[in-house]
Amino acid sequence: MKKIIMLMMFVTSAIAFSQTVDGSGNLKTNSHRYLKDIGAERLQGWLIKGNNSLQFNQAAFSNWIAGGVNSYALNANVDYEFNLTSGRHIWDNRVILAYGILRNEGEDYRKSNDVIDLTSSYGYEFVRHLYFAGSTNFKTQFSSGFDYNVPDTISGGYKKISNFMAPGQWALGIGIDYKPSDNLQVNFHPFTSRFTFVKDPDLQFAGSFGLKEDGDSYFYEFGAYLGARYKFNVMQNISYDSRLGIYSNYLNTPQNMDIAYQGVLDLKVNNLISAQATINLFYDEDQIKKTQLKQTLGIGLAYKFDNTAELKIRPENIQEGSN
Repeated sequence: MKKIIMLMMFVTSAIAFSQTVDGSGNLKTNSHRYLKDIGAERLQGWLIKGNNSLQFNQAAFSNWIAGGVNSYALNANVDYEFNLTSGRHIWDNRVILAYGILRNEGEDYRKSNDVIDLTSSYGYEFVRHLYFAGSTNFKTQFSSGFDYNVPDTISGGYKKISNFMAPGQWALGIGIDYKPSDNLQVNFHPFTSRFTFVKDPDLQFAGSFGLKEDGDSYFYEFGAYLGARYKFNVMQNISYDSRLGIYSNYLNTPQNMDIAYQGVLDLKVNNLISAQATINLFYDEDQIKKTQLKQTLGIGLAYKFDNTAELKIRPENIQEGSN
């Protein structure tokens, strides 16, 4: 786990403070370019932006001596943000939905991606860029998940390992947020309640997602949450969005922290086509005492919207920008 944290810190730092050599052969850093992005003030009013994408991967073979399996995959993603800034008050909301399927010749359709992630937070600025804050987050998935390496002799299919609301996680916390712009934020919520729901009777047994006894349908934790998000442009038409979350449960082995990291590299080809690479790292010993890894890479159609340009010409934002 320590190696994973060190790797995430190294990759983020390497990208954020990349170095190049100038015409004279001297080493120079581009960190000022990213610091400028971080320093951009939040704009007054509703900031509304979103990304809709449909990615497709396919492989086909005919009389191919080297061999191969015909396959195709579809992956749909929705990522919306609705952020309000009104004087000292901010209200940020984010909706992330994703679902993917794949099919290899000779096999049934299988799920490759499944995410429901809803976040809402309110903050009141008491010192420049520092906010007394409260936030809530809900996570689950759309459909059943299976371990395709383990047959289920009873159903004739495969071993079920998850389902809608199994698990489902709802967290509610209060603390302090640092939000100098829409590109950077750090959250420290030392009073955070988290409920893990397991509503599928087939998965309600002791040890499943932290359940204490057979037949339990939820698991409660109270602890501290530390989170961060950093968005920046690597270069023109290439952006990186990273999120890190750490949770410690005061009620049971607080030293064994849950850690989640997500990185999204977006490469824009034109207004309708883009490529996207994602990496997700997750560790929660209540689920499995191993690091969970998910990585995706695809190219497809994308539709984005962003009203930043409209907000910049509003009188209140022009006045603030001139001070």
